[in-house]
Amino acid sequence: MASPFTAAIRGMDDWIAGPASLLDELARVKSGSRVVARVADGGSALEIEPATSRKPSAPLSIPISPDTQAPAALRTAVNGKAVHLGIPASWVIARRIELPMEAASHVEGIVTSRMGALSPLPASDIYFGHRVLGISREARQITVAVAIVPRSRVAAALACLNVAEARQVVISAPFPEGDAVAVLTQRQRVAGTRGRIKFVLARILGVSLVAAVTAVAVRPMIQNSYAERRAAVEIRAEKARQAIALAATPYKADTAPEQEALNIKDDAISALGALDDLASALPKHSYATEVSFADGRMRLSGRTMDVPEVLTALESSGRFEDSKLVGSALRGEDGVTSEFEVDTRPLIRTGGSLR
Repeated sequence: MASPFTAAIRGMDDWIAGPASLLDELARVKSGSRVVARVADGGSALEIEPATSRKPSAPLSIPISPDTQAPAALRTAVNGKAVHLGIPASWVIARRIELPMEAASHVEGIVTSRMGALSPLPASDIYFGHRVLGISREARQITVAVAIVPRSRVAAALACLNVAEARQVVISAPFPEGDAVAVLTQRQRVAGTRGRIKFVLARILGVSLVAAVTAVAVRPMIQNSYAERRAAVEIRAEKARQAIALAATPYKADTAPEQEALNIKDDAISALGALDDLASALPKHSYATEVSFADGRMRLSGRTMDVPEVLTALESSGRFEDSKLVGSALRGEDGVTSEFEVDTRPLIRTGGSLR
């Protein structure tokens, strides 16, 4: 009994086989040309002519040799090309089957499953193909032509074309009713190409899976690192708020002249007072990174977890008015805080009152 790991590997191989076959077929359609070859009635020679030839010319007759060395003319004619190989009608076992209309999308699988009853030879000793002959909508049936070719009949011709390095060989099997039926042959080179494509797809899938697992594993560590950095920033911000509050605490002088000087200083526009008001108004999860004053207004840049709450806190503090967001807030690298820029007008303190 196969282990779960082996079953998983086999299932993955089957899953990748579909895209690999599609890419292989696309590459074969896009590359190279094709030639038409025909096995002579005696089966001893190949008659080859280019399928795209515009000028009528006599076909090239090349004897089918059992030797491993392909004639130079044959190699020149079919090397790297797709070959459509016509065979005598006497080599073809023709079958005709009727299927219900509902089976139209599963014809290939049905033909394969019935091959044991359709063919007098084992499946390992034949090539076969099918083609829809007709559709009867009244009877809701489709008629399918099935062509069966014994491998022993075409073995010498296929071996000769294989040695000549034909890219692909498709047998064109004559059928009594209508056109010929295309019979595909699975050559080792095609299988090797699809195997390489499957290997590349498997590597891409494996790298993607490793990257996804690594991202999931590393994310908690990154979040913890950002959490530590946010905690350190909060500590520094709290210390800065305390320092601003301490600096803005009113100072009482010991003598009348000194007190008068302090009053004159308080009557002046105090940026320090605006910073004190800002420290009191900002939410705990918010802090400023840059503050500037110009024309009686203050421009504030910083980080926060809730931008609307910053604007609400400034307006409800009674120390700022006409607060508005400049531009749009940008989400930070930690995915939690946002960078913002706010323009507001501070109500400057003079002599202990607001103006």
